Amino acid sequence: MALNAGDMNHRLRIERLEQATDPDYGGPLGDPVWTAVATVWAKRTNTLRATAEAIASGTVVAPVQVRFDMRPRALDAAMRLVGVKGDHDGVIYDIQNVGISNDRSEMAVMCTSGASHG
Repeated sequence: MALNAGDMNHRLRIERLEQATDPDYGGPLGDPVWTAVATVWAKRTNTLRATAEAIASGTVVAPVQVRFDMRPRALDAAMRLVGVKGDHDGVIYDIQNVGISNDRSEMAVMCTSGASHG
């Protein structure tokens, strides 16, 4: 099962939290900062059922659950996705789960947004 390039119409920046180290002493230097790893195209699918369940349960800040389908790459739950341009410019998506298709032609990344600031 291949992911069509025309379906991937959402631009995302992949970021990793990095801690600078003191060159003289080797200890942490300042606060960790989010650093861009790559910018990719992806297909976005909102999982409305999860959002509706969060609202129905009385959650004060209802996170929006989103699935992004993209080409396989090194990605894990310690990273985050940030929307680039369009209707989700600057939106932070916390990665919850990453799954690779059986034929390794695509990966599905389950994320939430609206529950934290990354």
